[in-house]
Amino acid sequence: MQIKTLLTSLVLAVPLALQAADKPKVLDLVQVNGTKVNNLDLAIFSAQATGGKNIESPEQHAILLEELVNTFMLAQSKEGKKLKKHREIAAALKVANARLIAETLIRKKMQETKISEQAIKEAYQKQYVKGPKVEYKARHILLKTEAEAKAAIQELDAGKDFAALAKAKSTGPSKTVGGDLGWFNLRQMVKPFSDALAKMNKNTYSRKPVKTQYGWHVVLLEDTRKTPTPELDQVREKLTQYLQGQKVGEYIRNIREKSDIKILSKPPKK
Repeated sequence: MQIKTLLTSLVLAVPLALQAADKPKVLDLVQVNGTKVNNLDLAIFSAQATGGKNIESPEQHAILLEELVNTFMLAQSKEGKKLKKHREIAAALKVANARLIAETLIRKKMQETKISEQAIKEAYQKQYVKGPKVEYKARHILLKTEAEAKAAIQELDAGKDFAALAKAKSTGPSKTVGGDLGWFNLRQMVKPFSDALAKMNKNTYSRKPVKTQYGWHVVLLEDTRKTPTPELDQVREKLTQYLQGQKVGEYIRNIREKSDIKILSKPPKK
């Protein structure tokens, strides 16, 4: 029997509802050099390979299982075992293991955290009824030094396009979209940034660099708009997640206070 035919017959035994089940039955599918590969391994590999998309056809499952078999096979090869001892690989596995456990724990705590109706109503009043009624649309160029920010302002004064300059010089993640920050209210930004933006007129950029903990910003205010107050039910889920996040943040801080954390050396300067 060819390997693809064998894999297809094995995958047919995997329930299509595997990803939806909380505690699916573990079913061994294949064995690679003594290591059993089961349906949970396949589900995790499938989620990683497809970005979480549901795979329903047996043929697609078979292809993924064949890739997973190759993955284990290569990792168990002579050269693969040598790579496992490299400090970079060991560090990556160490971080990946800790991150997986931490992120799973956070999701678990979020799901377990119950938020009262009273707390949701109070947050609604604070954030929407009494909160900002204006949103801003802006771009920014983030630079490491004040001198670099001043030089960027000079280029803008000379007629340089703001988005093009952001793509060329900004160090922030928004550089790929020309520094575009989209729509936001002032509470969503750090205070120095918000304070500067609140004083600006539309279609103007900051005449002086704006300093925050992230660096030096040159800010362009593109537009403003008034925002109507949404109904409570429209934002209930968002408020619930926000309040759950606050509770989980407290949980993390409590663990940190009880943890033995020692700074052994400072990271090297760039």
